[in-house]
Amino acid sequence: MKTVRTLAIACSLSLTLAFAAHAEDPAGADDARAIIQSQLDAFGADSAEDAYAYAAPNIRRMFPSPQVFGSMVKRGYPMVWNPSDTEFLDAKPMGDGLVQRLRIIDRQGQAHIAEYVMVMVEGDWRIAGVSITRDESFGV
Repeated sequence: MKTVRTLAIACSLSLTLAFAAHAEDPAGADDARAIIQSQLDAFGADSAEDAYAYAAPNIRRMFPSPQVFGSMVKRGYPMVWNPSDTEFLDAKPMGDGLVQRLRIIDRQGQAHIAEYVMVMVEGDWRIAGVSITRDESFGV
């Protein structure tokens, strides 16, 4: 009986902490996550054109077409183009935008942390940059 009660308390605490962490997200974090997921889905469908629609103006200036953008992502960010798994982590405010962190598992099983810089463009979130590092805390 003591084990059941301990388990119930642990589950209750876990749910409370999960909801509390989510409540601390900056305004617009859910919408920003939806944009990131939409771009990931476009990459998964092999649609550079659809993925390019979520790029902020600074990215569009550097990569002036969906094809150039798609080639850059395929070569430089294969874990983003074709992940095995993704997990949204925390979001932090940054000026008028935010930084959304993700854990991305690539096709070889290596974990990475992606930090998406999100900015508002005409009332919609857009992706202004992504920084990728290896996630040394994950795995065996």
